Amino acid sequence: MRNGDDKGGQVVEGEHLPATPAREPRLRLGSIREVRRELVKVYSMAKQGRIATQDASRLVFMLQALAGMIKDDELEQRITALEKAQDERFKEKDY
Repeated sequence: MRNGDDKGGQVVEGEHLPATPAREPRLRLGSIREVRRELVKVYSMAKQGRIATQDASRLVFMLQALAGMIKDDELEQRITALEKAQDERFKEKDY
C-alpha cells in the first residue's frame, strides 16, 4: 500500500486503487442560480477544450430548457399565491 494507507482497496500494476470508486459530487439544478453555475462550468470546459463544442452545445440546450421549466414553475407558484391572496381579500369584503 502507498504511504502506509491500509484502508483497503487493491494494488493493480503498482497503483493503489481505492476500495470504492470516488463519487462525483451531486449535481444540483433545482434553481436558476444552480443552472447558471452549471452553464458557466460547461462554457469553461468547452473553452479549455476539455469537452467538444458539440457536446457543450447539447448540454447548454438542455440546461436552457431546464432553466425555462424552473422559471415557469416559479411563475406558476407566484400566480397561485397572488390568486389565493386576492380570493381571501374578496371574501373579506363581503360583496
